[in-house]
Amino acid sequence: PLGLSLYNFDKFMKNWRAKVTYQWTEGRISNFEYLMHLNTFAGRTYNDLTQYPVFPWIINDYESETINLNDQKIYRDLSKPMGALSEPRATQFRERYDALAAYTDESPDEPPPFHYGTDYSCE
Repeated sequence: PLGLSLYNFDKFMKNWRAKVTYQWTEGRISNFEYLMHLNTFAGRTYNDLTQYPVFPWIINDYESETINLNDQKIYRDLSKPMGALSEPRATQFRERYDALAAYTDESPDEPPPFHYGTDYSCE
């Protein structure tokens, strides 16, 4: 029956995710491999430009000719989203949200207010 097949698939996927996470936490797979698995679990693929894999922006220094990967200052603060890395950016995104919230009548046909758009641009 179809229900049993879906159950088995869900169980398989849950076990696979747990195995991959365990391997990553134990250092058996690289950060890149782990992120590729996460992208696969999310349905992302190189075969569709609209579903291309995504990776976090971790570098803070894009101007130096050389960087020292052991220097913690070159990495961005991963506790904050890209839009909150500086106070002016955080203010910009809060204002966008507030403006959208003021014009949203909460109808099911309109999207809810948001802080960040659907693209991955930092503009």
